[in-house]
Amino acid sequence: MSTIFQKDFKNMRKGAGTGGAGPPALREPRCSLCRGELYPGDPYFELEVGAVCEDCLGRYARSYFAHRLRRVGRSEKEIL
Repeated sequence: MSTIFQKDFKNMRKGAGTGGAGPPALREPRCSLCRGELYPGDPYFELEVGAVCEDCLGRYARSYFAHRLRRVGRSEKEIL
């Protein structure tokens, strides 16, 4: 079980005995980038920014490595 789902189940158990209100609604974890819901069985990547869905992985990688982007035939001084 992923850590995101474990946290939600722990929160549900904590609220189960409070004032007869019953357990809080179990909300689905979300992608940290697009905020799309992740359902049980959905693949995702757990990164330092949180859960990232497969669709957002390319966008995350592009932003993560943006400082390493270079152009053929240009020196480091020209880029800056």
